[in-house]
Amino acid sequence: MEVTGSNAGELAGEISRAYERLACTRRDLVAATDALSDQERRARVDNADTLLEAKNERTASLYLEGILDTPEHAELVAAKRGADLAHYEARLEIERLELLVRLLEASAGA
Repeated sequence: MEVTGSNAGELAGEISRAYERLACTRRDLVAATDALSDQERRARVDNADTLLEAKNERTASLYLEGILDTPEHAELVAAKRGADLAHYEARLEIERLELLVRLLEASAGA
């Protein structure tokens, strides 16, 4: 497997795009995580009295689950799940490209 200047340039461009995608998915993941955390925090604060009146931690947890059982919360959970998946796939692409570079380096040294 021989690497020419144009192949190396194409590979460098592909690597650069993969790192840009990784950075973008990282930002999306952080935003989705923050939105979900903010919504859960608001639910706790808005219902603090009810949660504090619960007889034990399990009851409080059940109250909170009920409070969070909304379409908005489900959408935020789905958005975070999607962002997790996109970020994971972007990391896999980076790993694939790193392996390709190592393979090219090994074949060039042989």
